[in-house]
Amino acid sequence: MAPPKKTKAMGLDYEQQRQENINRNREMIASILHQKFQLASLLSPPKANKNPINKRTKKPNPSLTTLRRSLRSRGLPPPDSTSTSTRTSPSFPRVPTGQFSFTDAFVDSGSYRPLVEATCLAGERTELRNIKKEVDLSLDARVELGLKEENVRKVVVERITIVSFLPVLSRSIVISGNKQGYLGIWDADRNREDGEGVSDGLFKFFPHRSPVSGISVHPSSVRKIYSSCYDGDLCLVDMEKEMFEIIHSSDDSIFSLSQSPHDHNSLFLGERGKVKSFDERAGKIIYEWELHEQRVNTIDFHPENSNLIATSSSDSFVRIWDLRCIDKDKPKSIREISHNRAVHSAYFSPTGNGIVSTSLDDTVRIQSGPQFEYSSIIEHNNQTGRWLSKFRAIWGWNDSYIFIGNMQRAVDVISIEDNITTPLRSEYMTNIPCRFATHPYKEGHLACAGGGKLYLWTKM
Repeated sequence: MAPPKKTKAMGLDYEQQRQENINRNREMIASILHQKFQLASLLSPPKANKNPINKRTKKPNPSLTTLRRSLRSRGLPPPDSTSTSTRTSPSFPRVPTGQFSFTDAFVDSGSYRPLVEATCLAGERTELRNIKKEVDLSLDARVELGLKEENVRKVVVERITIVSFLPVLSRSIVISGNKQGYLGIWDADRNREDGEGVSDGLFKFFPHRSPVSGISVHPSSVRKIYSSCYDGDLCLVDMEKEMFEIIHSSDDSIFSLSQSPHDHNSLFLGERGKVKSFDERAGKIIYEWELHEQRVNTIDFHPENSNLIATSSSDSFVRIWDLRCIDKDKPKSIREISHNRAVHSAYFSPTGNGIVSTSLDDTVRIQSGPQFEYSSIIEHNNQTGRWLSKFRAIWGWNDSYIFIGNMQRAVDVISIEDNITTPLRSEYMTNIPCRFATHPYKEGHLACAGGGKLYLWTKM
């Protein structure tokens, strides 16, 4: 009998059964392998990873708002220095207001006693004001000032941001503040005593935790010095008590500091667009005005009329204000001077008849006249870059000359009479001078700062 003939339906059934067998075998093999791996993991511990991979954690975005509280008030250390040298930071109170001694803040070798003795033996400023200030109008600063090698001192490590003379009749004591918060004081008249070796005229303290923005001496006492910083702290340095005291801590950075020569209790602070009046007796801000749109870089009082102040700002304006009639809601200046870029300083002349301002628009502008209506513009390279302090032109001992830094490591002397700029050069000037101060009683004594060095030019 012949075998049955295969049909198309029989072929489909066979192929379907074959595919089902293949799938069933695959599932069985997968199940056996899975059980094998599970049993192996139970019987042997996992091997340690010889090269672990550190997972990169996402860093939180830094806050874009301005720092609202001081580092000291939050118990934080000062920012790390970019210098290769090391230093030991003293311990300070971790409160926004308080006191700490000279011993706690002094970071130099030797003793600070010679500085205390020099200031305590000096006459009060009220007594010094009675001394007739004789100004030699024949002094030609372009040719008569010179720099001696012994009048150069490395005071601090990082660059100096502010310079001022202590108004002492018999000595040249220069006070400087730097970007780390140090106060470096140099008594240029004190030589190192070989036998004792306690001091070479340099004294360094560490009262702040951010760049020092202002230094002001009390109107009636050379023993009281005020300093401010970007961290918002206002500090009183009491030479007689040998104490530092944080008398005010602002929520905003303090960019400038000034005090009226006839007001013993009020200090004026320049912040981000605001000028505030701090009353030391009350221990608080008593007046506050919105005078600019950006940071206030300098505040300067008229030497004859203490009701007038000049402010400079990064908003490109210099404004003159009468404190007797500033409206709190809509303050209006009595004179406005416009630059094309940020203005980093504006100062009255010694007689009060002129104002000199320095701007990033590469100009030094001089305003004169009864209402400061006349303008004279001198072109000057003010592009210091990010690693140097901005140039700030200052007046000399009279209204004849203006001093400002020169990018070629020189001091530029601008003559008001002919607007001619003359550079003062010296082989001992190894830095670009950025900040200047003149001695109030020693004509011909000009201090300038470049990097961490102080240079004292004197009449030759």
